Amino acid sequence: MLIQREFNKLKGYNEEVLHFLVDALTKDQHKEITITEILKVHGLSLNTYLVPEEFDILVKLFPETMKVITNGCKPGYLPRWVKVNDCEKRKKECNKHDFCYWISWPRENSDKRFIQGMNKVCTGFSEELKNYRFYILVRTFGGTAFCDESKTLDDFFRLGA
Repeated sequence: MLIQREFNKLKGYNEEVLHFLVDALTKDQHKEITITEILKVHGLSLNTYLVPEEFDILVKLFPETMKVITNGCKPGYLPRWVKVNDCEKRKKECNKHDFCYWISWPRENSDKRFIQGMNKVCTGFSEELKNYRFYILVRTFGGTAFCDESKTLDDFFRLGA
């Protein structure tokens, strides 16, 4: 009965999330477990608002779902052959920033985390110039990408479904 109730909660979730949760729910058939308990193991909660610190957990558990909201400093309208980022570590910082915008973390705080993170991972004079170029572009044109509505893990699980 409990397992059926938990499976009913999965309606509307995307494929990657479904596979993860179904595997976890059916892993040990002698023990009934809930989705809440599965998420708690990873330090996640279904109904509380997401925070930037959950980025690393979510990208590890649900990399394909994260691709729905992140672009690694390269907007989708640019052709594939256009290279805007030659520092792979910067890409992770760009994705963290995209996540912060998506969860509606305060824009100014998101942008500060962005430049600080880039300056930690892509160092040296020329790299720091590139970091500031990204930062200025985001401060100038990024407002349209900022979401005004806070998101929960449940919202995240429904992405791309």
